[in-house]
Amino acid sequence: MGQGSRYDQLHRSIVIRADIYGGASSKPRILAAGLGFEGITGIPGLLSENQIGLAEAAGAGVVQELLGLDPAAPLRNITSGTAPSGVQLGGFSNAMATQTFMDAMPIEFSHPLLPSTVLPENFRIHLNTGEVVTPLYVAQNPNLDFNERQTVVAFGYFANRLPTGDPSAVHPVRFEVVNGGSNPVQLITPSGLVDGTGLSKSSNNPYDPFNGPTLVGAKLSRLSLAGDYPAPAFTNSVANHGVEYYGTSEKLYRLRLFTSGGFSPDGVSGFLPQEFARFFQLKAQGRFRKAITIDKAGTNVKVKGGTLQVLGIADLGNGLSANPDYTYAEDHDNQFDIIIKASSPKAIRALEAVVLPDPRLGTHSPIYNPGGPGTDPLPAYRYTQPSPGQTIAVEFALEDPATVSWADQNLASYDSADDLAVAFRLRDSITGEWRLTSSSSQANSLVSSGNWQLVNVPFATNPNDSYVANVVELRSSNRNDTVYSADPGQISLLERAGYNNQGTVFTAYNKPLQGLDPMWQLVSPNGQHAITASLDERRHWLEQGWRNEGVALYSVAFPNASTTLGWEA
Repeated sequence: MGQGSRYDQLHRSIVIRADIYGGASSKPRILAAGLGFEGITGIPGLLSENQIGLAEAAGAGVVQELLGLDPAAPLRNITSGTAPSGVQLGGFSNAMATQTFMDAMPIEFSHPLLPSTVLPENFRIHLNTGEVVTPLYVAQNPNLDFNERQTVVAFGYFANRLPTGDPSAVHPVRFEVVNGGSNPVQLITPSGLVDGTGLSKSSNNPYDPFNGPTLVGAKLSRLSLAGDYPAPAFTNSVANHGVEYYGTSEKLYRLRLFTSGGFSPDGVSGFLPQEFARFFQLKAQGRFRKAITIDKAGTNVKVKGGTLQVLGIADLGNGLSANPDYTYAEDHDNQFDIIIKASSPKAIRALEAVVLPDPRLGTHSPIYNPGGPGTDPLPAYRYTQPSPGQTIAVEFALEDPATVSWADQNLASYDSADDLAVAFRLRDSITGEWRLTSSSSQANSLVSSGNWQLVNVPFATNPNDSYVANVVELRSSNRNDTVYSADPGQISLLERAGYNNQGTVFTAYNKPLQGLDPMWQLVSPNGQHAITASLDERRHWLEQGWRNEGVALYSVAFPNASTTLGWEA
């Protein structure tokens, strides 16, 4: 099936249950905009570990003990340096990058950005020299999942590696969102899109001592898999959410940590799911107001209202482990999840703060961004510095998860592909038949035929984890009717009634898991089936004499989807 380029996949305006940091009613702002690292993006010739000397010569950290192993370690586990081809493969450009040895700068927003507006011309980086720089490339990689589009990474030339106090130092001092043309930055809020033009944030220099990455958010919510998957080309973020790791118990919670840069123990390596105790502590309120420290996973800790148990870290790699373990490939994005089991809702409310212990104490691993030293740094180079240690309060989002979803409702806004993360809902204006497809190619073909009209883009499709179900299309040309079902019993019943099974059209869920919405199936007085994600539309159709057939599937509804209250059966 056609997928579209990686650049196109990252620029589709699809956001699914993405977190807002600071509360659902808060105004969009920039949480952090620090320099990432200098000179290691776009290293010519760096294609495998055979050219690792090129990474070292560019000043990229290297994990020497992973060289020469069988099976080979992923190159990203050996070094954070990348080849020019990585810029295109990462979705930053639709063409091979011509610039080399670029710097990187991650920018973290409180709200997700509309992906189609993440364009270089919409951003400016002010340097301490007075120069104002437009990035060469920007994208939301490595924040690939549809529920983590709050971060932009910019590539260009912003710095050298000198600390701020050096008279020759060059580094960013401020990041700014500007209106670079006809498509300004838009942030997604519960009330709709908000123009981000004018937002700014002061920057910091990670080459200053103990000025490495920090947490900019620590948000606690019910554990959900909604939106926690990437576009098809980015397989490293598949099946890595907390539900995939630890299941669907109602006692499970997600403490999502939002970082100001990638987190790594050495500037190259990723985290592993069972390394909570190596990096973190949690503070909680105990009984009789006694302060409690949770410093290991797998142990029930008594707190006010019951017990808490850290299960591990999620949103890392594909699954809980790899064989051999050095091949485990973390996704290296700006958000990861501490999964906690609570004995009661009162117990989870005992959580108070997340602690990154000061690495100078020697009790926990230091944390670097991806410009760090690796395991065998060269004396001639300066690498990014570790974090200084930090305590950040937990933000509670238990009743209202403070998330937003969005999908462009204009078919022309989508590139041509067959496996999009949205359903297009169409209706034949002559026969009254309804159709669903996740293929923009098919949707365009139907509209071009003359009879079909796009009604809306109502809900998300095509998650890629072990909980998904196939949604099958069954058609009866005699009745001008198409039915969509994930229920094997209904599928068999319709086949016996003469409906032709057209096969799987997309995937969704067939159970009401946390964070998902029901998609109702109804039948018109003329006997034609339709699916709706809208309560208002469902109510209207029932008032018009339609028959309710229950929930066809579960997914995430897009609140900006138009309804069809004016349509009659």
